[in-house]
Amino acid sequence: MPSLIISEKNKAAKQIAEALGPVTVINKSKYLKVYQIPSKNIYVVPLRGHILEYRNTAQYKSWTNTDPREIITNPKSIDKVATSYAKPYINTLAEYSKICDECVIATDADIEGCNIGLFDALPFVIKANRNIKVNQLWLSSLEKKEIIKKYKNLIPPKWSWGESGETRAILDAVIGFSSTREVTNTFQPILKEINNKFVSIGRVQTSLLYLIYLRDLEIEKFVPEPYWIITANLDHKNYVIKAVHTKNPFFKEKESEAKAIFQKIKNEKIAIILNNTRESIVINPPTPLNTSKALVLLTKTLKISAKNAMDTMNSLYLSQIISYPRTESDKYSSSFDHIQYLRNFKPHINYGSYTTNLFKENRMNPTTGKVNAGDHPPITPLLSLEQNSSKFGNALEKKVYDILARHYLALFGKQAKELRTKLKLSIKDELFTSQIVALTHNGFYEIAPFLKKVYQPLFEIQVQNLPVSEILLDEKETQPPPHYTDTTLLKLMEREHLGTKSTRPTIIKILVDRKLTYRVARNRFKITEWGKFLISELIKVWLPFLKPDFTRFVEQLLEDVKENRKTMDNVVNIVKKLFLDLFDKFRNSKNSITFQFDSVKDSLKTAMQQNSNQKKFPQTTSKCPTCKTNPMNLVTTSQKKRFLACSDRNCKTFLSVPKTGRITILKSTKCLKCGFNVFKILKRNKEKTTVYYICPRCWSDSFKEGTNGFCSACKNFQISKEQCVKRN
Repeated sequence: MPSLIISEKNKAAKQIAEALGPVTVINKSKYLKVYQIPSKNIYVVPLRGHILEYRNTAQYKSWTNTDPREIITNPKSIDKVATSYAKPYINTLAEYSKICDECVIATDADIEGCNIGLFDALPFVIKANRNIKVNQLWLSSLEKKEIIKKYKNLIPPKWSWGESGETRAILDAVIGFSSTREVTNTFQPILKEINNKFVSIGRVQTSLLYLIYLRDLEIEKFVPEPYWIITANLDHKNYVIKAVHTKNPFFKEKESEAKAIFQKIKNEKIAIILNNTRESIVINPPTPLNTSKALVLLTKTLKISAKNAMDTMNSLYLSQIISYPRTESDKYSSSFDHIQYLRNFKPHINYGSYTTNLFKENRMNPTTGKVNAGDHPPITPLLSLEQNSSKFGNALEKKVYDILARHYLALFGKQAKELRTKLKLSIKDELFTSQIVALTHNGFYEIAPFLKKVYQPLFEIQVQNLPVSEILLDEKETQPPPHYTDTTLLKLMEREHLGTKSTRPTIIKILVDRKLTYRVARNRFKITEWGKFLISELIKVWLPFLKPDFTRFVEQLLEDVKENRKTMDNVVNIVKKLFLDLFDKFRNSKNSITFQFDSVKDSLKTAMQQNSNQKKFPQTTSKCPTCKTNPMNLVTTSQKKRFLACSDRNCKTFLSVPKTGRITILKSTKCLKCGFNVFKILKRNKEKTTVYYICPRCWSDSFKEGTNGFCSACKNFQISKEQCVKRN
């Protein structure tokens, strides 16, 4: 009986086919290969993710001649159509469906995968062969043994999971298309002024932007409040112990009290220990990783974006290195065979001695989380790979794998222990406290040091008095809450039920791509001037849509569809009715949006350009030679031309740089001739690598003077150890 297996991606199709038997590759197009297993009469056809998408029908394509409200009220306003790349995939599905008796949906084992397999691909299969039998291959990894085992135990299609994904797609299309048009039409005057084509509005992304706006507004309106703290540095052997006054902090109304206390004790040399207690605290190993916890861990530890973290985990999954990375589970089933994976780590250079001790001590049971969702196990490393393994596609994959592998091994580790020594002290009758936290047992931190906090040295205090080396009165200011990072945004979205574990990284990226947010120092997000203007205007008339309550309610309904508690049609109708009410409230109130063109136009244009420059172009630490005020940006155009330009566009100062070679701005190295940053240029030609140095200002001047602009040709100075120094 010929069988057709449909996978979501080419790499997964290849892995599935090779696990089931010897493969013959059939090339159908430039990007599409069919993997035939002649011995078992199986054809594996990969897709490229979604091959269908929702678009407005022809009647509603015009943004100016149709009413956006009808996109909500008219079921015929949207239709599911083939993507631009779908034709060869659709033709291939039809071709092999006609000769097969069975269709196995083997797309990714989550809601979106079910939606792709059952609602994108399967209709073309059934159209070609109405009698074909349909089953589903539910994989938690692409290991050969997993594929073989699950192929022998196919399951009925998870229709409700696919319906949940389809419901989401319909609702997001209806809400996104209608609201984007309505808001764009409303903001059209200002859009023309700032050369923006449209306003991107989405159920989840706009709610998240609103929350970022509130945080930025809180920071912007924050008024620092001065306060004073009194601290004492105490000596014990070779260590300094910091003690703090029990009345800290002293705010403005108690400033005089703080200063009086300081005057009273500032010259004291002895602190009397009134109480000395020690407490041992046990720290349990971490619990297994579901998708949300893994994204938080990776973004925090590696300082990477959520999208990079998710994409990298997906690449590791497709390479059979980790289990499926989209999972709600942080609890293993009792039948999960950990020993087969742990055994592979025993010879590992970095993990081997730790793993060997796990076996010696028979520590084969991991910690447990709260949820075993039953779809997949927690994220698990399937292979023991050294850092130089050719299986890794890039350096980031190595780093992500290392974190995931170490975290998995930490689940089996011993508890860590810390000792907290608490001191109560008196300095001339003024009370101070001090806490010394030291690590006494490394436990699981041995394998997962990135989970460890900063500890103080371990020592014991057996004296009654401690010498005082210094007493300080410091004036400080209260600080605003920090800007969100990828890590804190992920936590915020999970808390507010915005998006899903899989879509959250993409939603964060969309806000950056649409120039609604941008990244600043330490990977923190700020709302752009355009994003700030947009939300500040929408708040006036559309606060119920901006608040997370609406999208949180939709997410609950989508979960009801997945769990068969509600039907797809029922939920679509409920949400359409709710959103229509929100839409009408916006339309009826939008006249209260008043644009002050003159006051916002120029600031929006300038700010958006600055945000764009900050995102795209590396910056020198040297000032522009003309305006002598602003730094210069290393600009690369879409035509692959590059040059230095003053960051103030009104200045219009440019400097030449070499056309080829990788440029590194040596920000701490200045040309002793003119004071500009020195640039390091690395060129590769076949197997030869050349490195040379230029000062862009001297380099540009050399073209006018007809001289050689390389630092190596400079008469008075030379580059030595990447520093500009005088020639001997």
